[in-house]
Amino acid sequence: MIQTKYGTFDGDSWEDLCQLVFKSKYKDQQYQEMVASPGDFGIEGFTKLDGVAFQCYCPDTHYTQKELYEKQRDKITKDLEKLRSYENEISRRMGNTKIREWVFVTPLITDNKLLSHAQTKQVEVVKWGLSIIDPEFKVILQDADYFATEINTIQTAKGKKITLFSALELESQAEEQEVSEYEKNISKKNKVRCTFNGVLDEEKHLKLNRITSSKWLKNDPFLKEIEKNASEIYFHVLRAINQYESEVEELCITWRGDAEELISKVRDELAQRLSEATPTLGEAEIYRIADQMTSKWIALCPLGIE
Repeated sequence: MIQTKYGTFDGDSWEDLCQLVFKSKYKDQQYQEMVASPGDFGIEGFTKLDGVAFQCYCPDTHYTQKELYEKQRDKITKDLEKLRSYENEISRRMGNTKIREWVFVTPLITDNKLLSHAQTKQVEVVKWGLSIIDPEFKVILQDADYFATEINTIQTAKGKKITLFSALELESQAEEQEVSEYEKNISKKNKVRCTFNGVLDEEKHLKLNRITSSKWLKNDPFLKEIEKNASEIYFHVLRAINQYESEVEELCITWRGDAEELISKVRDELAQRLSEATPTLGEAEIYRIADQMTSKWIALCPLGIE
């Protein structure tokens, strides 16, 4: 089994997911599954209208970058060779459709040497002159990100929570003139949080400023990634945030507790709203959004701390 940002897979579960993806994404191109019975002919399925053939591969264990490249390279070589070995069998199943693209679908690609190998094999296959191969034949490499929307839709339908963590370790680059005003807000409010018995702990203040700024700057890229990969979920997330933001300012005006209690309340209540609005989103993602939004509100002033 390997862990990916779309879930944990082995060869069988990855192939099962890919078949659902292909049947959804390429139904208008008349996608046909090629089940491995009575034999494996080097393709998992193909589109009758435009001759795109797909082959899936997922390692059953984590490999080093070098090992993964070698496994993927050897799989491509082996399965393309099957096109020549089983030309007649494939022709009987594909009819007049010729393979214009052979697409190798794998969860992740970590070495660009695989592109070079794909090009070498592409030229080699064309030279075979097979009846099932289009003269403009191409070997294409695609990782899971090519099918992000379909994968998330299928996983949600199965009741699985969506996780996005490994794709979202993003650093936002903001212009200095844009940041300066917000940094002042952060510093001012964090002074209150780091003042104990009337004495400011300057070391904690500086550290908390860095943490708050980092969370705030990562918030927008994180939400954009959700919008890209799960647009329907993004809509519900944004609506929950906007609805709660309108209440935050009033809550701050009437608050009588200390600053840290206020921040915890805002973060926890937003997390609860997000959980109710997006039950298919993972708990880690919900808390991350709530935590980052709270830091953003500290920077942009809806969350007032006196």
